[in-house]
Amino acid sequence: MSNDSDTRRRAEAVLQFNRFYRSFLGAQQDEVPHTPFSLTEIHVLRELDSGGTQTAAALARALSLDSGYLSRILASFGRRHLIARAASQVDARRTFIYLTDTGRATYASLKAAAIGGLAERLDKLTPAEQEELIGAMEVVQRLLG
Repeated sequence: MSNDSDTRRRAEAVLQFNRFYRSFLGAQQDEVPHTPFSLTEIHVLRELDSGGTQTAAALARALSLDSGYLSRILASFGRRHLIARAASQVDARRTFIYLTDTGRATYASLKAAAIGGLAERLDKLTPAEQEELIGAMEVVQRLLG
């Protein structure tokens, strides 16, 4: 069993990696062509794209967002015709939110730009280094997920 100083050293290493990765993602965001969407808004679009129809409460839980903040984001998406809402057939108190065709197309273009930017960064690595990186990321997800 490890002692407290070993655990603290490891926790500091995780924090250091987190700072590095946030910085990397921030630089990546800067390299993506200008978008009117914040990272949080992009996360909401991604969650709607991957999860189909959802309630605002489920989205807030999944993304750990304040419900008021999410409400403002969803209102903005509604004004831009990116989302639509439909009352539940089972429980009229529940309203489902889903991406419209415009919302899906908008998210697809954001995703394509992000993938293109990351592909450029990955091209600086050899194929073996790319596979090593992906393997390490899979290990992180498996151990912390």
